[in-house]
Amino acid sequence: MSSKPHGPRVPDGDSLYRAITIPEWWKAEAGTPSSAAFKDPFFSADIASKTSPAKTLKHRRKGSGLVSFNCGEAREIGFDSREELDPEFPENLAHATVYNDSFLSERKRRAKKLALACSLVVPPSF
Repeated sequence: MSSKPHGPRVPDGDSLYRAITIPEWWKAEAGTPSSAAFKDPFFSADIASKTSPAKTLKHRRKGSGLVSFNCGEAREIGFDSREELDPEFPENLAHATVYNDSFLSERKRRAKKLALACSLVVPPSF
Protein backbone atom coordinates (compact mmCIF):
# COMPACT_ATOMS: atom_id res chain seq x y z
CA MET A 1 0.00 0.00 0.00
CA SER A 2 1.24 3.46 -0.85
CA SER A 3 0.97 6.46 1.45
CA LYS A 4 -0.39 8.51 -1.47
CA PRO A 5 -4.15 8.38 -2.16
CA HIS A 6 -5.29 6.65 -5.32
CA GLY A 7 -8.47 4.93 -6.41
CA PRO A 8 -11.92 6.49 -6.44
CA ARG A 9 -13.08 8.47 -3.42
CA VAL A 10 -15.54 6.75 -1.12
CA PRO A 11 -18.74 8.87 -1.23
CA ASP A 12 -19.42 11.12 1.77
CA GLY A 13 -22.68 9.30 2.54
CA ASP A 14 -21.01 5.92 3.03
CA SER A 15 -19.90 4.52 6.36
CA LEU A 16 -16.65 2.65 6.91
CA TYR A 17 -15.87 -0.22 9.27
CA ARG A 18 -12.58 -0.13 11.17
CA ALA A 19 -11.51 -3.35 12.88
CA ILE A 20 -10.18 -2.94 16.41
CA THR A 21 -7.58 -5.70 16.39
CA ILE A 22 -5.34 -4.93 19.38
CA PRO A 23 -6.04 -3.85 22.97
CA GLU A 24 -4.14 -0.57 22.47
CA TRP A 25 -6.86 0.48 20.02
CA TRP A 26 -9.66 0.08 22.57
CA LYS A 27 -10.60 2.08 25.68
CA ALA A 28 -12.41 -0.64 27.62
CA GLU A 29 -13.52 1.64 30.46
CA ALA A 30 -15.22 4.02 28.00
CA GLY A 31 -16.33 1.40 25.47
CA THR A 32 -14.83 3.46 22.65
CA PRO A 33 -11.95 3.14 20.21
CA SER A 34 -8.65 4.74 21.10
CA SER A 35 -7.26 7.41 18.80
CA ALA A 36 -4.32 5.01 18.28
CA ALA A 37 -6.52 3.07 15.81
CA PHE A 38 -6.54 6.12 13.50
CA LYS A 39 -3.17 7.88 13.99
CA ASP A 40 -1.15 6.29 11.19
CA PRO A 41 -0.71 8.15 7.88
CA PHE A 42 -3.05 5.54 6.33
CA PHE A 43 -5.09 2.57 7.51
CA SER A 44 -7.48 -0.07 6.18
CA ALA A 45 -11.25 -0.03 6.49
CA ASP A 46 -14.20 -1.66 4.74
CA ILE A 47 -17.06 0.14 3.02
CA ALA A 48 -20.12 -0.84 5.05
CA SER A 49 -22.51 -0.83 2.09
CA LYS A 50 -20.35 -3.45 0.32
CA THR A 51 -19.93 -5.92 3.19
CA SER A 52 -21.19 -7.00 6.58
CA PRO A 53 -19.64 -6.88 10.05
CA ALA A 54 -19.11 -10.66 9.93
CA LYS A 55 -17.31 -10.49 6.58
CA THR A 56 -15.10 -7.63 7.78
CA LEU A 57 -14.12 -9.53 10.91
CA LYS A 58 -13.59 -12.82 9.03
CA HIS A 59 -9.95 -11.97 8.22
CA ARG A 60 -9.12 -10.36 11.55
CA ARG A 61 -7.69 -11.97 14.66
CA LYS A 62 -10.12 -13.65 17.03
CA GLY A 63 -11.59 -11.24 19.56
CA SER A 64 -11.35 -8.21 17.27
CA GLY A 65 -14.07 -5.61 17.48
CA LEU A 66 -15.57 -3.28 14.92
CA VAL A 67 -16.48 0.40 14.87
CA SER A 68 -17.97 2.50 12.11
CA PHE A 69 -17.73 6.12 11.06
CA ASN A 70 -19.25 8.27 8.35
CA CYS A 71 -16.90 8.97 5.47
CA GLY A 72 -18.14 12.56 5.01
CA GLU A 73 -17.61 13.39 8.69
CA ALA A 74 -14.13 11.87 8.50
CA ARG A 75 -13.38 13.95 5.39
CA GLU A 76 -14.38 17.11 7.30
CA ILE A 77 -11.82 16.18 9.97
CA GLY A 78 -9.12 15.72 7.30
CA PHE A 79 -9.25 12.02 6.37
CA ASP A 80 -9.43 10.99 2.70
CA SER A 81 -11.02 7.59 2.01
CA ARG A 82 -10.36 5.76 -1.26
CA GLU A 83 -11.61 2.47 -2.69
CA GLU A 84 -8.51 0.32 -3.11
CA LEU A 85 -7.75 -3.37 -3.33
CA ASP A 86 -6.23 -4.96 -0.27
CA PRO A 87 -3.01 -6.73 -1.34
CA GLU A 88 -3.42 -9.27 1.49
CA PHE A 89 -7.07 -10.08 0.66
CA PRO A 90 -7.71 -9.18 -3.01
CA GLU A 91 -11.11 -10.90 -2.83
CA ASN A 92 -12.31 -8.20 -0.38
CA LEU A 93 -14.08 -5.82 -2.77
CA ALA A 94 -15.24 -3.63 0.14
CA HIS A 95 -11.71 -2.54 1.08
CA ALA A 96 -10.80 1.12 1.38
CA THR A 97 -7.70 2.94 2.50
CA VAL A 98 -8.16 5.95 4.76
CA TYR A 99 -5.43 8.59 4.52
CA ASN A 100 -4.43 11.04 7.26
CA ASP A 101 -1.50 12.79 5.59
CA SER A 102 -0.32 15.58 7.87
CA PHE A 103 2.31 16.34 10.45
CA LEU A 104 2.34 14.00 13.46
CA SER A 105 0.79 16.53 15.86
CA GLU A 106 -2.07 17.18 13.42
CA ARG A 107 -2.53 13.44 12.76
CA LYS A 108 -2.95 12.85 16.49
CA ARG A 109 -5.52 15.65 16.80
CA ARG A 110 -7.49 14.30 13.83
CA ALA A 111 -7.30 10.74 15.19
CA LYS A 112 -8.83 11.87 18.49
CA LYS A 113 -11.71 13.55 16.67
CA LEU A 114 -12.37 10.50 14.51
CA ALA A 115 -12.32 8.16 17.52
CA LEU A 116 -15.03 10.30 19.13
CA ALA A 117 -17.13 10.18 15.94
CA CYS A 118 -17.21 6.36 15.83
CA SER A 119 -20.14 4.11 16.60
CA LEU A 120 -19.64 0.68 18.13
CA VAL A 121 -20.67 -2.22 15.88
CA VAL A 122 -19.06 -5.23 17.59
CA PRO A 123 -17.22 -4.87 20.91
CA PRO A 124 -13.80 -6.52 21.07
CA SER A 125 -13.29 -9.42 23.47
CA PHE A 126 -9.55 -9.26 24.13
